[in-house]
Amino acid sequence: MSTNDCKTVQPYLSAYHDGELAAGQSAKVAKHVESCESCAAELSSFRSLGSDFAQTPIPAKPSDLWQRIECELPTAAEPVTLSRRFSVWVRESPYGAGLVSMAASVLVLLGAGLWYGGGNNHNMAGGGAMAMHGSDGHSHDGEEAMSAEHMAEFAGVMDDYLQKLPSDPDGAEQMLLTKYDGEKVDADGAVKLVGYRPIVSNGLPEGYSLASTSVLKMPCCTCVKAVCKRSDGSTLVLFEHDDEETAWFGDRRQSMATCGDKDCCLVDLDSSIAATWKQGTRSVTAVGVRDQEEVAKLVTWLDKS
Repeated sequence: MSTNDCKTVQPYLSAYHDGELAAGQSAKVAKHVESCESCAAELSSFRSLGSDFAQTPIPAKPSDLWQRIECELPTAAEPVTLSRRFSVWVRESPYGAGLVSMAASVLVLLGAGLWYGGGNNHNMAGGGAMAMHGSDGHSHDGEEAMSAEHMAEFAGVMDDYLQKLPSDPDGAEQMLLTKYDGEKVDADGAVKLVGYRPIVSNGLPEGYSLASTSVLKMPCCTCVKAVCKRSDGSTLVLFEHDDEETAWFGDRRQSMATCGDKDCCLVDLDSSIAATWKQGTRSVTAVGVRDQEEVAKLVTWLDKS
C-alpha cells in the first residue's frame, strides 16, 4: 500500500476501523492517516457512524406485549405459523411501524457501509493487485472472487510474510501454516487434499533441493506450497494454485516479461522478485527469486518435468 496515495488508502479505512487488517497493513494505514487530514476525516466519519448507531434508543418492550399480539391475531382455519403471526402483527399493531422503521434504518446503514467498502474494489485490483487472467484474456469475476475486505487482509498477511522470509524463512513458513491451516504433506498426501501431484514432485533443477511441501487453505484458493533450498542455503518458495486471479502483493511495482516460453508477471520485492506464470491448467508463483534469469531457468525445467 502506498502511504502517500489517498485513493489507495481510503478503501482500507473501514477494515482498519474495525480492526480487520493485518499488522503490517494496519501500521501503513495509521501512518498515512496521521499526515492526511482528508483520510483522517473519513476515518472519523466511521467512528461517528458507529457511535450514533450505538446511541440509538431501543424502545422498552411492554410486559403484556405478547398478550396484545395474541389478541390481535385473526382466527384462521389453517394452522397459524409464527411467520404469519408476525406479518399480521406488523400490519396491525401500533408497534409494527416502529419496528419496520428501525429495521429499515439498520439496512440503510449496512448498505452504505457495503457500498463504500466495495465501490473501489475494481480500482484497488487494477492499481495494486497482480492479476492472472484466463485463456480468453478476460478476468473472471464470480462467486470465488475475494471481497475487497479479504483482499486487503490477504495482501497484508503476504506483506508480513515477504518481510520475514529473507531473515527468518522458518518463522515465515510457520506463520503461513498457522494462519491458513497448513498441513505438511508428501506428493500422495497432496493428491488427497488438492486432487493433483505437486509439480515439484518430479524433481528440481540442479542446485536446488526440496525442503518441505504443504497445502494451505488461502482466501484465494487451496494451494500447494513447496519450500526449496539453493545450494548456498537460501530459500525459494513455489506456490501452485488453481485460481485465475489473485491479489498477493498489494501495490508493489510489477511488469510483464517473457521467461523461457512463458509470459510472466514479475513483482519487485526489494531484495528479490516474485514471478507468476501459467503452468498447464494451473498457475505457479515463485517467491524469493533472484532475477529474471532464474525465473526462466525454473520455467524451462518445470516445463520438461
